Amino acid sequence: MVTLQQVRAILDSDEPEYALAAKLGPDALPHIEALVKGSDPMIASKATYLAGLIQDNRSTALLKVAAQSKYPEVRIAAAAGARHQSPQAASDVLLILLEDRDPGVRKIALKSAPPDASPGLRKKIESLTTKDPENFLRSLSTDVFSRLRKNP
Repeated sequence: MVTLQQVRAILDSDEPEYALAAKLGPDALPHIEALVKGSDPMIASKATYLAGLIQDNRSTALLKVAAQSKYPEVRIAAAAGARHQSPQAASDVLLILLEDRDPGVRKIALKSAPPDASPGLRKKIESLTTKDPENFLRSLSTDVFSRLRKNP
């Protein structure tokens, strides 16, 4: 039985041992969810990243919740955490984050795109190569798009 105190103890450190925390497994997800939805953006961002390391459908749902957080650091953590999910799950989360108003969030979302991105994510990244308002993100989109597999 995993407790909120166990999860919190790991995440309260300056540099959490995420590999150790991920071993808590899906039983930790209800506690992680409480932290993701909490009012402390630092702990919420760490909890969000941890959710991405746990292979479970509920993790993907949590990353989607975090992708809509009012805190940019939580949205960035959702993008970084998505890279540890399956290509389809990552694509679902990253599609949300590539619409983010914060260029830093879009940057990490682009860098987290799986090579086997879903057709929808491929299309979105392709559109950002010419439509993102930031020059550096148009350039990054072009680089990322060139590395995506043609037939996922």
